[in-house]
Amino acid sequence: MSSTSDATSVTTLDSSNHLYLHPSDHPGMNLVSKSFDGTRFGAWKRAMTIALSAKNKLSFVNGVSTRPNDPFLVPQWQRCNDMVISWILNTLSRGISDSVLYTETAYKLWNELNDRYGQVNGAKLYQLQKSICEISQGSNDTATYFTKIKAIWDELSALNSLPNWSCGVSHVFAKRDEDQRLVQFLTGLNASYDSIQSNILMMKPLPSISAAYAILIQDEKQREIHSTNIFAPESSSMNVTAQTSQFRTENKKVVVCSHYKKYGHTSNKCYRLVGFPKDFKFTKNKRFSANSASHVTELKEQESNGLTSDQIGELLQLLQKSYIEKAGQEDAFNTSKISHANFVGPLSEEATGSW
Repeated sequence: MSSTSDATSVTTLDSSNHLYLHPSDHPGMNLVSKSFDGTRFGAWKRAMTIALSAKNKLSFVNGVSTRPNDPFLVPQWQRCNDMVISWILNTLSRGISDSVLYTETAYKLWNELNDRYGQVNGAKLYQLQKSICEISQGSNDTATYFTKIKAIWDELSALNSLPNWSCGVSHVFAKRDEDQRLVQFLTGLNASYDSIQSNILMMKPLPSISAAYAILIQDEKQREIHSTNIFAPESSSMNVTAQTSQFRTENKKVVVCSHYKKYGHTSNKCYRLVGFPKDFKFTKNKRFSANSASHVTELKEQESNGLTSDQIGELLQLLQKSYIEKAGQEDAFNTSKISHANFVGPLSEEATGSW
């Protein structure tokens, strides 16, 4: 009767019991995202400790949970032990996994890995300290640089953990280490952060690393906003310069007609005011060309009726002057469509003063 009750108690374990296995637990689970390949053992050990604690199975690797004396609980304990071994093996690389595959308990497996990779030695400390001295911001932003240097700090902390003294001395040592790390972090920044770096170092007491990081991030955001505001007017001025550069003369002055407000000529050389040259070609003024052609035809007919060539020339000048006066009364937007020079001034020859 008692054996039946013991078996029933095993099958009805409370979820808070370390021998309880959730239905979703299986040997193929990966508790950490990155596998351990022999480097950065401290980071891997920390991640596995958190995951096993969340699964309520940390007692299997720290030696608290041992094989029970109750024969009815032994199978359940063995199941949990094998499950923890499978979870650990899933996070190891192929070579390391094969070397510890036949370990009987999760506690022995954990200790073997700790003895092999977790022992503090001079070479490891030298490597980490050298990385701290050589690291700098370079082309990285503040967030990327801080992430890299903090990963090295965490690994150093895992190797050299301070004892938990109840007298408060541990807080003094912790503050000293934090101040040293703050100086290391500020030393690796680029030269553009010299002013904000000096302001942080002048604070009494020195701020925490998190507070200093927040100050640097705020300063970085303000620089981005300031650079954006400066860029906008500079680009606008470049556009204006590009638009007006084609109307500049050799004296680097913008030439504008004071009468018609057009670029490219002055009022004393405006064709509409002083008259068009005889060899000027109206390539796009269809109406003017057609009217001129018709008047020339009429004048030729009148020449055949007895007009001399001088009289015909005077009539042509009068016709040209009448067309100029009529065109000067039209709207500037309509006249701008007549030709590239708008019939207001000369072509590129006038801008250079060639005629």
